[in-house]
Amino acid sequence: TMKRLFVAFIVAVLAAVSSADCRAQFSRLSIGDYGIQSISPESFRSVSGAVWLNVTNPDQAFTLSDISGVVYKNNVPFVKGKASTVRIAKGTAKAVISGRASLCDGVSLWSVLSVLSFNPDDYCVDIIMRVTLDSGESRMITKYKVPVSTLLKLK
Repeated sequence: TMKRLFVAFIVAVLAAVSSADCRAQFSRLSIGDYGIQSISPESFRSVSGAVWLNVTNPDQAFTLSDISGVVYKNNVPFVKGKASTVRIAKGTAKAVISGRASLCDGVSLWSVLSVLSFNPDDYCVDIIMRVTLDSGESRMITKYKVPVSTLLKLK
């Protein structure tokens, strides 16, 4: 359902941080358990909510901001989302990322029913965000077509 896509979007955010572009700063970043803290419909086409993640970050604290992305179904834009700024502390801690997801233009409400038979191999995610270290160093990260199946580990 939309819940799974919402979680996939948020998990993709942190997965992008631990990707090759940031390997030097965040080589040991890992995400443990995660789940939905809250979710509520805003309209027939959008939801808002928050996802909690247990993050192990032994390297250095950082802030994620300007977070946005698109979830694709069979390479067609399906859901777009934005997330609020979040600070990831050094050590092991629970992080909460809140955001809003809505159906992309051209996606019918009927097509949402296809998510009931959710196959993660049908979905991928684009993520854009800014990572800012406590030192003030900042960089934009963009990841395209990240497979949802690798993020949710449902295979």
